[in-house]
Amino acid sequence: MRFLPTFLLSLAAVLSLSACTTTGTGPARVRSEAPALPEDDPVTEQYNERITAVAREVRAVCSAAVNQAYFSRTPCLPSGMHESHLRDRTRITAEQKKAAARVFEHLRRLNEETRTLMTESGNPELMTLARRSRESVDPQIQEIQSALISGSITWGEYNRSRLEIFEASTGFTPGEH
Repeated sequence: MRFLPTFLLSLAAVLSLSACTTTGTGPARVRSEAPALPEDDPVTEQYNERITAVAREVRAVCSAAVNQAYFSRTPCLPSGMHESHLRDRTRITAEQKKAAARVFEHLRRLNEETRTLMTESGNPELMTLARRSRESVDPQIQEIQSALISGSITWGEYNRSRLEIFEASTGFTPGEH
């Protein structure tokens, strides 16, 4: 089903801090099946095209040289987290703060666009995911982002929190296949 990869990208984008697949880990796997949208429907095709464009932009954010100060300490996709990320005791530097703020703002905008696409799809399951993301996941993400930027937590603490949010939101645990 052609919809599944774009659904997984949109779900990962909305429910994790970012959904870049440049880490080589591939899109997140979730325990439930993707909500079905009619495959031959023009609305579905438009939705898939727009999600693909958003996913492309997320990948560009993750791979941009200007953002590597941030991505040098945390993977683009939480499922790409390694033990070294989780044990990192360093705190954010001034250069990393600038990159992180830029990444956070860009991904916030892309996540909001993705939620809008999900809501406009008319699919009740996607609409529920979008609402849950905005009401439940976003506040958690904003909290850990603020703590990282302020220097009140280490990169390891940030990465562990990021991974916990991802796992709780998707039902995916890295290493599961």
